[in-house]
Formats: sequence, C-alpha cells, structure tokens
Amino acid sequence: MGWELSADYRLRWMDFDRFGRLRPSCILDIFQDVATLQANDMGIGRDDMLAKDVFWAVIRQKYVVDRQPRHGEVLTARTWPHSPRRFSFMRDYSLADEEGNILVRGSSEWVLMDIRTRQLTPVEGKVDAPFDFCPERCFQEKMRKLASFPLVGQPARATPSTADIDVNGHVNNTRYAAYVEEALDLSEVEVASGLQMDYRQEALAGEELRLFTHRIGSEVDLVGISPTDEVSFACRLELR
Repeated sequence: MGWELSADYRLRWMDFDRFGRLRPSCILDIFQDVATLQANDMGIGRDDMLAKDVFWAVIRQKYVVDRQPRHGEVLTARTWPHSPRRFSFMRDYSLADEEGNILVRGSSEWVLMDIRTRQLTPVEGKVDAPFDFCPERCFQEKMRKLASFPLVGQPARATPSTADIDVNGHVNNTRYAAYVEEALDLSEVEVASGLQMDYRQEALAGEELRLFTHRIGSEVDLVGISPTDEVSFACRLELR
C-alpha cells in the first residue's frame, strides 16, 4: 500500500501578490497542510508524536514552478513520504490543475525534535509505519545546504509577531517566505520559478531578523540573521 494522499484547494485572491503571482508562502502553506493530513493518516501526526515527547520540524524544502496557477483554480495537492533515514525523512509534493497537469513540484526534509530540549532526536524507533512510494514519481529536487555570502549593505528587517508563531512555539515555516517576499519586493517582470528554504535556528516572536540579499544572474539569495548573529534561515529564489 502506498501512503499517498491528495486534497483539493481553491485559490483565493489573498493567495496572490499584486502582479497575480501565487505567493511562495501560499505554496508552502498548502504543502504543510497536505503533509499534516497525510501524517495523521499514517499515525505519525502531531498528537501521535507528542505522545512520544517529540514533534516534527521541516529543516529544508524546495519547489519548482512549471506553470503559474491562476486565481479561482482548484489545485489538487498530493504528497508522499520516503523511507526514513536515521535523523530525517524526505517528503515529495505536487500541485496539479483540474486536467491533471502538474504546475508545481516540491520536496521537503523533516526531522524530529525533543519537546523539552529542542534538540534533534532519531527518527528510528519513533516512526514504525510502513513507507512505500513509486520511484518513477520521486521528485526529490536536489537540496544541498545553501552557501553563505558576504553580509554587506543595509539589511531589510523583519520582526516576527505572535501571529507568526505556530503550535510548536516558533515562527511557522511558511512565514519566512512572507519575510522574503516583503524584503525583495520583486518587480512585475521578476517571476520566481523556484524556491529553496533552509531553516537553521528557531525564530521567536519579537526577535528582529536582519535580512541580507545577494544577487548573481537569475539567482537571489537571502539570509536572516538573528539578534545573536546566527543564521536563522536562508533562502534562494530562481527567477525567470
């Protein structure tokens, strides 16, 4: 039995920016929602993990856009997990239109964290549900750790509010994409064809992040620096 799950989402005006492009935060929000549904089906959802004193956290995710979705479209989101490694497991996603054409393809890497120490804990021994998938449907976009770059110039700033905090007590992964969107303020002709987010350190409400950017050709890198001068998150946008 495969552990794939699908769910439909109708896109609203608030899901798009002022140029009619689907917001990165919306894509990540759909990924997060369908992953939550599928994890619950497998018996490894939030409540199941809290019973073992751990919770899921995404540490890296990436997607590519084959065609920009439009307002009012109903997208079918699908997700399926891969066999776990010792400390993490991969999960793939797709967003398809009503004719079945794939518009967005994505992958993410998840870890378990101890609810008390906030440290990584092995997935082995905590997850015993069977994993299965079709290799030919394995997107697994290559996700290497994003490289650092010189932090020069005047940074943009973002201060997480309590509205950005999720049930795990830190900034939800989708909100970082909103910080990126505001900091970059892309023009009408700068269309993002892909995004990678690396989550390095938990960000908390009220802790200002300094956002530095670096552009080379069609790639835009952005990094968020915490009040303790540590990298909170890193992002790369591919433009076309």
